[in-house]
Amino acid sequence: MIESAGNDIIDLATINIQRTTQKRFYTKFITGTETLLYSNPNLANLPFEHFVWLLWSAKESVYKFVQRHQSGLVFSPSKIIITQIIPPASTPGAGTVLPVETLGFGNQQTYNMTVVFGADVFYTSSIITTGYIHTAANNHQSFDRVHWGVRQVAQSDAAFQSLQVRKFILDKLALVTHKNNLNIVKNSGGCPILFSGAEEINQPLSLAHHGHYVAYVFPEK
Repeated sequence: MIESAGNDIIDLATINIQRTTQKRFYTKFITGTETLLYSNPNLANLPFEHFVWLLWSAKESVYKFVQRHQSGLVFSPSKIIITQIIPPASTPGAGTVLPVETLGFGNQQTYNMTVVFGADVFYTSSIITTGYIHTAANNHQSFDRVHWGVRQVAQSDAAFQSLQVRKFILDKLALVTHKNNLNIVKNSGGCPILFSGAEEINQPLSLAHHGHYVAYVFPEK
């Protein structure tokens, strides 16, 4: 079983609801079979535009998870297939007060999905609040040993987002790894790699940012 990390975040304030709900838009990355999942009566309280971006975030998260071990992988969302969505037992509320950093999703109301990509099966766990959708991917159903965090940031430009998400995760990794002088660089495939000084640390991690939110996940070693 490979060890990796993948996550995605969607700032719901930035989405174009009218465009999102147009068939010619969402069918670019959601298959007809996946669209049928929305007919589940347990998803009745989930707006269709949130359903669309929920599936996108799951596909993006799985892609990042696999990309770490397949550097030439091209993102083809229609080839990453959602086969099951298990909604939370009760309708999620406004969401956790930010920032949040914790281990696992045990205390959260999550949408749990099964995802097939090629010959492999993956699992995702998603939080939907009034402000954002955050999704983490794994290759087994338990997220108990997955660290994750979400933070709201003041600016939405890419440079500021990138700086803030790196500071966010590095502060956490310093506590978890007990390493000094931590830094993150991207490898030739675009995946973030952790270093302590000049020493590469075997710690998979995933960064995400969109709009005024940044997020991370990494497995506990």
